[in-house]
Amino acid sequence: MLKRRHLIVGTGAASAIASFGRTAWAQSLPGTLRIIVVVPPGATMDNIARLTADRLKDTLKRNVIVDYKVGGTGLVASGFLKNSAADGGLIMFAPLAVAAFFPFLYSKLPFEPDTDLVPVCDGVHIPHALTVSPGQNARTLAQYLDAVKADPLKGSIGTSSMSSVGALLMLRLRQLSGVESLQLVAYKGGQPLLADLMGNQIPAGVSVISDYLAQHKAERVRILATGGARRSALAPDIPTLVESGYPDLYGVSSIGFFVRGGTPAPLVQQLSSEITGVLRTPDVRARLLEMGAEPTGGSPQEFRQLVLSERARWEPVARAANIKVD
Repeated sequence: MLKRRHLIVGTGAASAIASFGRTAWAQSLPGTLRIIVVVPPGATMDNIARLTADRLKDTLKRNVIVDYKVGGTGLVASGFLKNSAADGGLIMFAPLAVAAFFPFLYSKLPFEPDTDLVPVCDGVHIPHALTVSPGQNARTLAQYLDAVKADPLKGSIGTSSMSSVGALLMLRLRQLSGVESLQLVAYKGGQPLLADLMGNQIPAGVSVISDYLAQHKAERVRILATGGARRSALAPDIPTLVESGYPDLYGVSSIGFFVRGGTPAPLVQQLSSEITGVLRTPDVRARLLEMGAEPTGGSPQEFRQLVLSERARWEPVARAANIKVD
């Protein structure tokens, strides 16, 4: 009798597993996927999204197109994502800031970061770089800070996004160095900032290293320090902020993938696995590193934890500086 009961339970469990499998299978991704990018075409983030989309076409056997929702470094795109279908068909590729920093940088948001956005997986990490114009004599961070102390006008630092890790790094540098004349100047994108740097219209700027590296090598601008915990493989001769005398001053721009809140967990997991697989393919990894981006990937849970830990780390910095974007 005991054996028969085990057989009945086993058969029931098998039926339940089969039923679960059919349910999970029924939750399939749409035939066409759209990856929305929060920056204009041609930017590094756009190139990364296009490379990922091209490979996902093969692995998912679906159409994967790249679209654009530019504005607020993810603010417009996040609102658009919130109103999309919760079927995994619309994927936002955006800085982690939209989920981690927007809650404390904006007084009011058209979406709820913790419920309207579902982290799929981390995508790439790109270090920031503090760069000065060719008209500046400083060749180290210490020299630049001394120059700012002597002439506070040299403390203007352009940023392509007030919600970026780069901007927060500069706020923290001001707090740690005590040089109060370090002031952020907001630009609408990295290219206008770079143009002003090369033209000596602003003394310094902070953005992802990929925005500056070519012009640094051409001696049209000068990178003083990078923001990663270790030196960038693309610029191993340039010291980090940590090496420049600030042991706790580091941070990279994490750019990842999000879907709308309410998307079924099996679809989120499928997207995470497929995207991570693409990012970790040797040739894709090599191309991303050439762009100045370190591929990461990972699980939805790992990406959500990164969002929460970065929020906890940088919120006190923003509050101490009394910074709001809106």
